[in-house]
Amino acid sequence: MVKDNFDSRPVGASVLFLNDFHFGANLTKLNRAARLVPKDVKAFAGIVSMMSDDEFESNAEHVSHCIEELVFLCDQIEPQ
Repeated sequence: MVKDNFDSRPVGASVLFLNDFHFGANLTKLNRAARLVPKDVKAFAGIVSMMSDDEFESNAEHVSHCIEELVFLCDQIEPQ
């Protein structure tokens, strides 16, 4: 089994990685997700990290969808 580079690292590393795609605009959402669904944050960061670096804008769009899903999961656990 291949491990990505986020499995063994703190969830904060995943938050910072995903946050970089939108220049800090989603930090509050990602911090909430890190608190409520840390394994999912790490999983999405791992998936995005395996995408090609040549398509930054496409990756940013994928990250947006990942963040939307994380917010949905958080709302299931702790409605705002």
